[in-house]
Amino acid sequence: MEYIKKGLIFQAKNNYDWMYSYAAQPSAIEFDTFIRVYFTTRKKLDENGFFNTYVTFIDCDKNDPSKVLYVHDKPLLEFGLPGAFDEHGTMLGDVLFHDNKYYLYYVSWQRSDTVPYINWLGLAISKDGVNFTKVSDGPVMGSSRFLPYGVACVSALVEDGIFHLWYTHYNPWIKTSMGYRPTYDIGYAFSENGMDWQFGEKSIPSSNSNEAIATPCVRKINGKYHMWYSVRPGVDEHGKSGPYKIGYAVSDDKKTWVRMDETVDIHPSESGWDSEMVCYPDVLQTKDKTFLFYCGNNYGRDGFGYFELKNI
Repeated sequence: MEYIKKGLIFQAKNNYDWMYSYAAQPSAIEFDTFIRVYFTTRKKLDENGFFNTYVTFIDCDKNDPSKVLYVHDKPLLEFGLPGAFDEHGTMLGDVLFHDNKYYLYYVSWQRSDTVPYINWLGLAISKDGVNFTKVSDGPVMGSSRFLPYGVACVSALVEDGIFHLWYTHYNPWIKTSMGYRPTYDIGYAFSENGMDWQFGEKSIPSSNSNEAIATPCVRKINGKYHMWYSVRPGVDEHGKSGPYKIGYAVSDDKKTWVRMDETVDIHPSESGWDSEMVCYPDVLQTKDKTFLFYCGNNYGRDGFGYFELKNI
């Protein structure tokens, strides 16, 4: 597989009060005349050092996504009431077009007194890809006997009427001298309605107890299932670790995966917006091309760009 780096698409630079910085966790959908990229952005830190996160989108050219056609002027989702699972923020999980509707899986979070946050997964549905309605006041996946530490970014696929979901599965938090740090791997679940999930076996386990694997993106291409994801080394006793990289695995049946991280020719640039980190992959196949969208430095603080994929 050939990865051709094309460049930066979008950075959030105080476009609006709620879009102060960060353009992270992209999820792209092809429309008739453009590509829509949904993403997560952040408000400026308040006087207590807190921030909130919001989901929105841009539209860009189908043949050259670096040409931004439109930047949406409001968040797509309102926060929940005090005490709700999404009272402090919403983040992009994945967007799926199915049965003439857009399914927006979003990661919600609450601040915590011990670990920095607790995550759940919510769902909102839209007929036009702009106006979304939450399906419930509570999460469709979250803390439970299957997920005691939470869930984060996902990848959704529908085949033969069944929803398949690969999700960022939180493992126990690691205590360091700088506070608690997360660690996670990739889990799998399936559903008949996209809301009520049955849990399968783990898809991509960590190679050691401290490795962090997150933000899966699964696509069926040429009869095989391909998964791209973010991966970083484990943290040390001071809470430090290496930067995210993009990993890759393949499967014949959606369940048994073979890691092939060494085959991914995606690296930071020598300078600029993605010179320190590459992460949060999202692959879109259009009629003529295949794109891989990804984030750069500091988990998307400096925006997202794209590769063109060939010889898949």
